[in-house]
Amino acid sequence: MEAGPWRRQFVHDLLFAVDGSGWHEPEMKESIGYRWSGPGRFSVLRMAAPLGAGRGEARLLVLQGEAVPEVAVFLNGQRLAVTSRRQGMLGVLDFAWDAAAMAGEPRAEFWFHAERLAQLPVPGGRMRAVGFRLSTLTLTGAGGGPAPAGEALALIIGRRFLFERLPVVTGRPRIAFRSEGDARVLDLRLEAARLGPTAQPQLDLSLWSSAGGVELSLGAPGGVPVLMRVDAAGRMAPPATLSPRDGLLVERLVATLPEAFGRWLDDAMAGASPDAALLASWRCDLARVTRAAEAALAAALSDGVDAFAYDAAAPFAWPASG
Repeated sequence: MEAGPWRRQFVHDLLFAVDGSGWHEPEMKESIGYRWSGPGRFSVLRMAAPLGAGRGEARLLVLQGEAVPEVAVFLNGQRLAVTSRRQGMLGVLDFAWDAAAMAGEPRAEFWFHAERLAQLPVPGGRMRAVGFRLSTLTLTGAGGGPAPAGEALALIIGRRFLFERLPVVTGRPRIAFRSEGDARVLDLRLEAARLGPTAQPQLDLSLWSSAGGVELSLGAPGGVPVLMRVDAAGRMAPPATLSPRDGLLVERLVATLPEAFGRWLDDAMAGASPDAALLASWRCDLARVTRAAEAALAAALSDGVDAFAYDAAAPFAWPASG
């Protein structure tokens, strides 16, 4: 019998620790481990995933007489088409994604949006809100085999350079949404951030998303903001008002926005029933911004002035007023 192509597979068992939010403590039922989603309708689970396109299975514990729950699934902000089937005591949600959903993403961020919530009693006479019981999440890549070992060395060297020569910290994010004409606007405040060696007690970042692209404004309170733009083709020019080293630091900070957005989700969405479509559209926009910033950063490091020549200990300097 001829063996089929080898596929890289990633499995997360919900009995183990969860990187995310919106889950109750692990439980067991007839040797099947699971976590109830809740207390809100929005649950987040992050895990390693294969590069490029792939498919996944979310296995839910479903007791006799229960229907397979209706759950919307998002990957890195993109809603996935889901089909459900029954397999004994498990309800299986099948889905797939294309390469664009994982483009530039270091790992998969899954959102589960439960259609309904129920109230169940817990010890002590209290009640808790629950959605569905997730047992395992399995991801399988469309490509075969591991990445070549040679790529790992380049990746390690690149990460070491970025962490040592261009360190950034986003700090604690606070986010608000609004509209301005035809544009959607995200106002993001970063508290206790850092750009290179310089602490930034507060950074204010606004993003305007429209059909023409995404406009960005970043600065410290009372200072002159740095303006950037990601056009419809996904290109970003380096900040013109900063030194080359400081421009690289800003691009590095902008490239970390999806991670900051995820941390805000974990804090802000606990027990909430949010507008999943709005969150998804912004998560996709942030991914576009990240890809553009990383492309601009890569071009600067490969084609521009030698980044190693910059003094990594020099303070970060915002544009001068006037």
